[in-house]
Amino acid sequence: MGNWPYPRSRGLALAATFAALISVTSPIRIPLDPITQVPITLQVFFVYLAASLLGPRYGALSMVIYLVLGAVGLPVFAGLSFGTAALLGPTGGYLFAFPIASLLGGYVARRRPATRGGDTIRVSLSFLLSLLVVYAIGVVWLANYFHLSLLNGVISGAVPFIPLDLLKAAVAAPIAVRLRWSSLQLPVNASGPEPGVSQ
Repeated sequence: MGNWPYPRSRGLALAATFAALISVTSPIRIPLDPITQVPITLQVFFVYLAASLLGPRYGALSMVIYLVLGAVGLPVFAGLSFGTAALLGPTGGYLFAFPIASLLGGYVARRRPATRGGDTIRVSLSFLLSLLVVYAIGVVWLANYFHLSLLNGVISGAVPFIPLDLLKAAVAAPIAVRLRWSSLQLPVNASGPEPGVSQ
């Protein structure tokens, strides 16, 4: 592991890059009507990567940038609505969960263990926590929006997506581990800036 202050400019650039990636891929959606109002997207895939590669600070920032882009009206969300209508719609809970999921998942993955095997376990735990956060917030929001019981919210807002989200994790994990062990200067490979230290 490195022990050097991570340049803020590089972290911001990476956060903006991930925001751009999720913005470009999010409109790619597979609707599951009438089973559920929640479509299949690649959003969670990039939440995984943001947490495991950018760490808590810049991973969460990338998702905040993404939400801001959508809030101002850019067509970056997976639904058919834009702006605040999408944020306050039935899938808004999932969107608001992304920064929190990247933050908490990033805390798990922010330090690289001594071995690749250990790193794979750490990245996998980061993905699992991120996914649980997305489901928890998204399902509660969805159930409240449609006046469903929590059980019915889980059935319509989580159960159909578990196999695919686990598949996304299986694909994202080796990518994340490979990049974390590469020569790329990622936030997770540095100690991060100390409070009050100028960059």
